[in-house]
Amino acid sequence: MQSAEKWATRSDAWTPQDDERLAAFVLHHIRTGSTQLRAFEEAANELGRTPAACGYRWNGVVRKDYKEEIEAAKRDRKLQQKSQSVAASDRPAGTAAPATITSSDSMRDVIKFLQTYDEQYQRLRQQVETLEAERRALQERIRELESNLARTPAATDAPLTPEQLEEDSRALFAIMERARKLLEEDGARVRSND
Repeated sequence: MQSAEKWATRSDAWTPQDDERLAAFVLHHIRTGSTQLRAFEEAANELGRTPAACGYRWNGVVRKDYKEEIEAAKRDRKLQQKSQSVAASDRPAGTAAPATITSSDSMRDVIKFLQTYDEQYQRLRQQVETLEAERRALQERIRELESNLARTPAATDAPLTPEQLEEDSRALFAIMERARKLLEEDGARVRSND
C-alpha cells in the first residue's frame, strides 16, 4: 500500500489530461498514416517527457482505454487513402500527387534510424577498442616500472657513511633550533597579548 501512495504522489506523475493529450497525438498520427514513433516524439515535446516515456505510457496504460478510437482512426486512414487513390486516378497525367506519409516513408525512417544507430555503435566500438589498447599499454608500462623498481636497490638498503650521518645530524639540529626559536617567539607573542 505504501508503494502505491508513493507513486500517486510523484511530482511528475501522468495526469488524466496528459493521457488525453498523448492519445490525441497518437490517434492523429494513426489517422494521417504517420508512425506512432513520430507521435511519441511530438507528444514528448508537448508534454515535457521523453519519447520512450510516452511510448511506454501509451502501450502500457492508455492504449487499452482507446481501442474503439484506434479502430475508428484506422478506418478514417483507409477512407482517406482510398479517396486519395481515387483522386489520383481522376487527376490528369503529369500533375503531382499531394504529399502524404506512407508506409514506405515509415520504412525509410526506420532504415535511417537503424543506419544512424549502427554508425553510433561502430564509433563506440572503435572507442572501446582504442581504450582497450591504451589499457593494455598502460598495464605493460606498469609491469616494466615494477620490474625496474624491483631491480633498483632501495636507498635505505645502502649503509650510511660517517659523513652522511654527520650531515644528516647537522640538518636535524638546525631544524630543531629553528623550531625552538619559533616556539619562543610564539610564547612571547602570547604573553604580550595577555
